[in-house]
Amino acid sequence: MQRRENEAEITPPRSLRYYEWGLAAGWTLVIAILLMINLRHERSQAIETARTQARSNYQRDVIYRHWNATFGAVYAPVSHRVQPNKYLARFPERDIVTTDGRKFTWINPAYMTRLALELASEKYGVKGHITSLRPIRPENLPDPWERVALASFASGAREADTVEEIGGASYLRLMKPLITEKECLKCHVDQGYRIGDIRGGLSVAVPMEPLWVIARQNSLLNAASFSILWLLGLVGIYLGGGSLRRAMAERDEAERSTRALNRDLLIRTEELESANRELDAFCSTVSHDLRSPLTVIDGFCNLIKESPEVSTEDAKGYAGVMLSSTQKMGRLIATLLDFSRIVRNEVKTASVDLTALSGEIEAELRLAEVQRKAVFTIAEGLVVQGDCDLLRVVIQNLLGNAWKYTRTRPVAEIEVGRRDIGGECQIFVRDNGIGFDNALTGGIFEAFQRLPNAEEFAGTGIGLATVKRIIARHGGRVGCEGETGKGATFFFTLKTSSS
Repeated sequence: MQRRENEAEITPPRSLRYYEWGLAAGWTLVIAILLMINLRHERSQAIETARTQARSNYQRDVIYRHWNATFGAVYAPVSHRVQPNKYLARFPERDIVTTDGRKFTWINPAYMTRLALELASEKYGVKGHITSLRPIRPENLPDPWERVALASFASGAREADTVEEIGGASYLRLMKPLITEKECLKCHVDQGYRIGDIRGGLSVAVPMEPLWVIARQNSLLNAASFSILWLLGLVGIYLGGGSLRRAMAERDEAERSTRALNRDLLIRTEELESANRELDAFCSTVSHDLRSPLTVIDGFCNLIKESPEVSTEDAKGYAGVMLSSTQKMGRLIATLLDFSRIVRNEVKTASVDLTALSGEIEAELRLAEVQRKAVFTIAEGLVVQGDCDLLRVVIQNLLGNAWKYTRTRPVAEIEVGRRDIGGECQIFVRDNGIGFDNALTGGIFEAFQRLPNAEEFAGTGIGLATVKRIIARHGGRVGCEGETGKGATFFFTLKTSSS
């Protein structure tokens, strides 16, 4: 029974620790995914910023070209950077000389765009290139990336951009098409272009390193922020798990207390039921065993009252019968009082030598009936933990019964020993007395219950009930086994001093 209760003991589920670790792993995974998304966003943001700059540069260059084409011709002083364009030699107005002798050369939109891109590359690192699949100037031939972009324009694309390595550095390359307009035909009509045709493209390469620096700084800041958030989450999980464990411990403690109360209540209920049974038996005993001597006393009192003359000899006889009845009542009342005290006395646990106790009680029994022949066998080393006074009552009752119920035998054989059955240590008292039917063992330890074959032996039926109560208060149990006419064995279990 105790083992089953221990198995049912409330314990915190082991899965709680797994749940905490799983929650921590899940939280870590969420933070890692969010951080990766953020890092990708920072990279995308840097590329988008470069793309915006490239588009802005493209729009600026296109506006310059439109401005130049609108005026038809723009002249600039000839210098080491600005030299007459040999591809415009067929135009007589390419070069002019002012009245003061200064030389100017014609700068068409394409030439002006090239000069502006060279200046932007020198000053700001932004590279640009005007190109075409059929350029007038060989230097304007497209590179492989530009060729792919120009081919995509022919398929309907309006923009091409990727991050590329140029000279060991990272650049955002963007190209948009150049559409042939009316002003463009002045220089490109010989190439067969018509208004609206795609005659080339203008590519811009924006350096990514400054933007990568900003992206890395933002990424480090975001990583630090996410790390702090991750740590705060882990602390929250730990504190939450601790709080949950405390709550579960409090719940389990409450359930254990409830179970203990229920066990106590069950024990109290069983004790109450036993007390009620004993009370019924007590009432029966009082109504029978106490009424019998009272009836005798009452009868003799009436006999004396109604007899006019009672001889001294008769009076002595009447008085002897009444005295015997009152003594019987006294013994019964004393026995009942002793039985009731068993449940009230406090159990004082100590080491008790049952071998010595049995020897003392044997001597008392032999002195009471010196004429009887008896053989006592008492095992050595019967040492247990318990209340010495209460265990004396146990041994006294068991040996007293064995002594009483072997009275009809020529030689009484009584044994006190120890045996181990099913892993349980039992102290037993065995005799060769009248015995009993094993089918009656269920009620043999109940108060005021006597066996059918024991009617000729004096007794109150309380001795074995007293033994049961004392052993129960020690946390043990009692039992018996026997056979009619072949003796009986009564045993009980207690915690031995060596266990």
